[in-house]
Amino acid sequence: MPLTDMPLTGWRIGVTADRRADPQIDVLRRRGAEVLHGCTMRTLNLTEDPRLVEVSRALAADPPDTLVLQTGMGLTMWLEAMDEIGIGGGLRDALGGAEILARGPKAVSAARRAGLTVAWSAPDELFAQIADHVAATGGRVRLALQLDGTDEEVLVAPLATSCTEVVAVPVYRWAWPVDVGPAEELVRAVCADELHAVTFTTKQAAVHLVAIAEGMGRRDELVSALDGVSVVPVSVGPVCTATMEALGMTGLVEPERPRLVAMIDALCDRATGADRAK
Repeated sequence: MPLTDMPLTGWRIGVTADRRADPQIDVLRRRGAEVLHGCTMRTLNLTEDPRLVEVSRALAADPPDTLVLQTGMGLTMWLEAMDEIGIGGGLRDALGGAEILARGPKAVSAARRAGLTVAWSAPDELFAQIADHVAATGGRVRLALQLDGTDEEVLVAPLATSCTEVVAVPVYRWAWPVDVGPAEELVRAVCADELHAVTFTTKQAAVHLVAIAEGMGRRDELVSALDGVSVVPVSVGPVCTATMEALGMTGLVEPERPRLVAMIDALCDRATGADRAK
């Protein structure tokens, strides 16, 4: 394989992902990188939780005026789970009459596959833009909010100021990895300048990595190293970027489109530019 097809040759990349870590690692290795996987989180599936069933039945019986979709994965998991217990059809009918607001293109695509029409999508894929849009357009009486794993109160509060009722729909949530050892090894490698870059495909992966470093007494050391020079922090998109920057990371690489392969392409461009500079 020509070297031009392996632009990450000589680069050692840290990967924090839980879901879809294997495809990411495979692409990185095919681009020439050596990979250190230190999963910083795991996704807990809540589709069999009685609360989700209760909320879904309530929405089917009393449809919301508006449905806010945070993630495509969340919508798909939700509807498939309700199909399995026989209430998916009624839920789809109820949601079909609602105004659909989406946070980003993945949520839009999932909505279309489910037969739902999206009325508005946040231009920069930020939840804050959804809350601002709802407030600026007069609020809502009954709004259903598909959670994205973030703490429920953090998401409900901004909408509650302009909505009479906010119905939270918990499909999954983020938790600590079963074994934090690999993530701790990733922290040590960043602090020791043994990595060229670290990739983040969710904002919570960044939050957890910093929290793990703090537990090791190395928070400031980790964040200082993720400066785009010592170690390049790589974000999948604007939501992730906003959190990473708030944590103190600088010199980020972010693709124009928030997609996994686009993120790796952007990293390859950075690596190629760095090699040319040398």
